[in-house]
Amino acid sequence: MKLTFLILAAASLSSFAAIPATQPAFAQALAPREWTFPRDHGRHDGFKTEWWYFTGNLREKATGRRFGYQLTFFRTAFVPNATTRPSQWAMTDLYFAHAAVSDVQAKQFHYADRLSRGRTGLAMASDHGLDVSLKGWSVKTDGDSFHLVASDSSDDFAIDLKSAPGRGPILQGPGGLNAKGTAPGQASYYYSMPRMPTTGVLTIAGHGYQLTGDTWMDHEFSSNALAENQSGWDWLALSLADGTDLMIYRIRDNSGQTNYLSGTRIDPAGHVHYLNATDITLTPSSSWKSPASGATYPQQWQLTVKGTQSLNIRTRLADQELQTPNSTDVTYYEGAVEVRDSDDHPAGEGYLEMTGYAKPLPK
Repeated sequence: MKLTFLILAAASLSSFAAIPATQPAFAQALAPREWTFPRDHGRHDGFKTEWWYFTGNLREKATGRRFGYQLTFFRTAFVPNATTRPSQWAMTDLYFAHAAVSDVQAKQFHYADRLSRGRTGLAMASDHGLDVSLKGWSVKTDGDSFHLVASDSSDDFAIDLKSAPGRGPILQGPGGLNAKGTAPGQASYYYSMPRMPTTGVLTIAGHGYQLTGDTWMDHEFSSNALAENQSGWDWLALSLADGTDLMIYRIRDNSGQTNYLSGTRIDPAGHVHYLNATDITLTPSSSWKSPASGATYPQQWQLTVKGTQSLNIRTRLADQELQTPNSTDVTYYEGAVEVRDSDDHPAGEGYLEMTGYAKPLPK
C-alpha cells in the first residue's frame, strides 16, 4: 500500500514557479497495463506520485542478532510532462526519502528523512531502470542486483546493502492495477519483488554489523488520493516459512473501521491469487501508545487468508514510529514483524505499515 498519498499534500505549489493553467491532467490508474522490465523499475512520467520501497528482515552472520530496515524514495510531480516547464529554473518534481533501522536486541529504532527538488546532483530517478538517488542516498542497479545506500547525517546509522533477484516482479492486481476503493480511478499501478536475498552492512553508532536476510521491494505509482471517508491504512508484507508470500492491506474509514480490504497470495509454487474482502480476516490487538506523537498503534494482528493457515503477527519492537518533519511531515509506523502459527510456532516474518493513527491523512 505504502505512503501513496502522503506526498500529495507535502508540498505547496504556491512556493514554486507558477504552472500554466493549460497543463494536461495527470494520468490515472484506470485499467490493467502492459509491463516491461527492467524499464518499469524506473520513473513513470505523467503520474502525480511514485515511490520505491525496500523493507527487510536481516540477521548478523556471526550471532544471529536480528535487525529490520526500511529505505524508501518518493517522487511527486508538479506537472504531468516534465519537458513542459515554464522556465529552466521551474521545479517539476520533488523527491523525499525515508530510512530506518530496527535493532531488535537493543530495542532501538533509528530513522532519518530528507527531501530535495529534482535536479542533477540533488535528486533524480531514471526512466530506463532502477536508478534513484537523493543527496547521497540511492538505490542503483548493480548487474542483476540492487545496491542500497543511506546514512543519517548525525552518523547515528548507515545502510549499505545489496539485494539480489528473488521472486517476481509480482503484479499486485490484474495487470498491476491495485484498487484502493470502489470509485473509478481510485487505484495505483503496483508490483512487488519478495524474497530478495540481501547481504551487506548496517552501521549503528559506529559499529558495523555484517548481515544476511531477505528484502521485500514495492514500486507503485498513481495520481489519486484517499476518499473523503478514508483516514489511513494498515499494510502487511509477509514471507512465510512454507514458501507463501502475502501482501494484505485494509483502508480505514474516519471512524477507524475497515473501509476496503484486499491483498495478494503467492503460493509456494509461485502462482498468484488475488484476494478480496471475503477471503481475508484481519483483526488488530495489543496496542502501544507512542510517547512522541501520542498515537496508539496495534502491536498484534490475527490474520486468516483463504488458502493458508491462521496466522498471528507480532511486532519485533514496539517503537517503530517515524516522524518526518524534514520531508513529508507525516507520522506513521513502519516496522519489522514476526509471524506465528496457531500453535505459536515460528511461521515467517515481514513488515507492517500503519498510517493515519496520529491524525487522518490529507485527502
